[in-house]
Amino acid sequence: MDMLFFFAACLGLAETVDLFMGKDFLIFMGKQMDEKDYDTEKVFKVERWLFAADAIGCFILSKGSLVGFWGQMAVLAILFATLFLHAWVLNSEKYMTASGIKKKQGKRAAREAWRNRKKGDGGRQR
Repeated sequence: MDMLFFFAACLGLAETVDLFMGKDFLIFMGKQMDEKDYDTEKVFKVERWLFAADAIGCFILSKGSLVGFWGQMAVLAILFATLFLHAWVLNSEKYMTASGIKKKQGKRAAREAWRNRKKGDGGRQR
């Protein structure tokens, strides 16, 4: 488990350095999020500090015997808070461009239409 936290810390450190240089290799890696839908300058300003906190926390957890059980629990709580903040930044319209906001509103409208659809019962009437 210590090695897992160590490798996660190294990955977080690499992403932090890239974000401070104005580049990214981890956030917009998949097909789910498009970089042009976000104001990357604003996102990078916040995400660099979140990834720095993640890297430091994972380095601390990789040497967990130094901080003890309750220290590890505190670091895990901080890591879960940063995870929540990562999700908040990438879902907040404050950090999106106009095209990203339009896509998000379109997805929201499609989700509402799906929830409000009439439930078919196979043509049978009761």
